[in-house]
Amino acid sequence: MAKDYYNILGVDKGASQSEIKKAYRKKAHVHHPDKSNGDEEEFKRISEAYSVLSDEDKRAKYDRFGSDFDQAGAGAGGFGDGFSGFQQAGGAQGFNMGDIFSEFFGGGARTATKQAVGKDIQVDVELTFKESVFG
Repeated sequence: MAKDYYNILGVDKGASQSEIKKAYRKKAHVHHPDKSNGDEEEFKRISEAYSVLSDEDKRAKYDRFGSDFDQAGAGAGGFGDGFSGFQQAGGAQGFNMGDIFSEFFGGGARTATKQAVGKDIQVDVELTFKESVFG
């Protein structure tokens, strides 16, 4: 079942990033689950569409392969970021709730480099008591 992210946000395929952002904010405001008339499922669909169309690499892959584009790159690590399995939330792979909160609460412009979100790294190191106290 192919998803039409452009239709979900109500923008043309040639829409600019600012048009996509404006459409997302408008629809997210209407369907936000914290509102009395909000629709959580629709909000998730809108957020998934925005997460793809707002990222130039994901959008290019979506335009080329359709909504199954993450399957097209599975042999090369999913989205190509090396962390495709770690960023799961709201049912959308690569979806980051921090992006939504920063959009609503003035998180400022996105930076060009995106930090990977995932599990904490744990390393076991054996030290003597003396080494731990005195270095």
